[in-house]
Amino acid sequence: MGWFAKSSFWLVIHRWFGIVTAVFLFIAAVTGCLLTVRASLDAWANSDLYAYSGEASARLPVFDAVSRYEAAHPGIQVVGFPVNPDPSENIRINIAPRPGGEPVHEDEVFLDPSTGEEIGARSTEPGWSYQQVVPLLAELHANLLAGDAGRIFMGFIALGWFISALVGLYLTFPKRRPFFKNWWSAWTYSPKRSFARQMLDMHRASALWLFPFLAFLAFTSVALNFFSEVYAPVATTIAPLEKSLFDEEMPFPEGATPDLSFADAFQLAEAQAAEAGMEWQAARMLYLPTWNLYGTMYTDNGVVNYRHLGPVYLYFDAQSGAYVHEVNPYTDSAGLVMIRVLYPTHSGEVAGGFTVFLIFILGLATAEQCITGIWVWWKKRGPRIAAKRKAQA
Repeated sequence: MGWFAKSSFWLVIHRWFGIVTAVFLFIAAVTGCLLTVRASLDAWANSDLYAYSGEASARLPVFDAVSRYEAAHPGIQVVGFPVNPDPSENIRINIAPRPGGEPVHEDEVFLDPSTGEEIGARSTEPGWSYQQVVPLLAELHANLLAGDAGRIFMGFIALGWFISALVGLYLTFPKRRPFFKNWWSAWTYSPKRSFARQMLDMHRASALWLFPFLAFLAFTSVALNFFSEVYAPVATTIAPLEKSLFDEEMPFPEGATPDLSFADAFQLAEAQAAEAGMEWQAARMLYLPTWNLYGTMYTDNGVVNYRHLGPVYLYFDAQSGAYVHEVNPYTDSAGLVMIRVLYPTHSGEVAGGFTVFLIFILGLATAEQCITGIWVWWKKRGPRIAAKRKAQA
């Protein structure tokens, strides 16, 4: 096993994992950086859909605007909308066909807040138009626009990234003592050095200074890409969920028609939240046609966000109004905590703006390491091949 302990073995591992993953990791890094500002990017690219030019005093209560839209479109069921929309924006709702209705191709509609009339609509599927640029970036980031096969592939790319990061850390360890004094040179960068040395130093120093964050980002990438196959089953085996519902068969696979309105469901949710002593505010209303359930999302500020462990959801039967289910990672088992911590930490939303900015920096650093790593490999490739040929001769 002497070869296993040799640094040359680990150098080969680090080199080839880096070469194989570099291009795909660069795409994920750049798209990840853009996704940290996805809301602003989407609003800028689609200002014609988002921007509300009317008077703030003319805005209807959001439930009234939604009910007017539903009354004018009997074949359509609204399945989601914000409870507290931005006063400067139109109301963005998600829709689906009622049972037996015509298919819906543009499933996101923007309503005039003063009338409830449709301003415009778009598909939330990825596409090459400016209206679909954010879903395109999200899919490119997650699966290279290749569906489940792309997701699995990117999972292995993330696994290679994680292994390469650990090996890269090991390769920076000095061979001579004192350990920390000799290790310090690997953490430094100087513009006075040659360009080739600057590339190596930039690659190595950025990885060392950001190692804990980059390693954790790589791990969450692996977990998200192999979520249903590996991560969630392991998490729920370690700590089974106390409240489970959506892993059962859908009772209405063709969809259902609710008897209650969104306003009715909201009142039920507010009463349940008050009874439970919840201090968070309602942020979004949902309707799940295949379950015939209304859901209310609660966050710390009444606006959709994924700080901490993300939102709390309360669900009610859309016919009887009975309280059916709660998804609350703050009171459920450690298994749900393990599941719900993934997206907030990977996206950076876990602690708000600061951690989102940190993820942006990590994305830039990952892209830089892809570029400098390939450059260092290419620069050393010629001398390495020449030395090997000389040794063989």
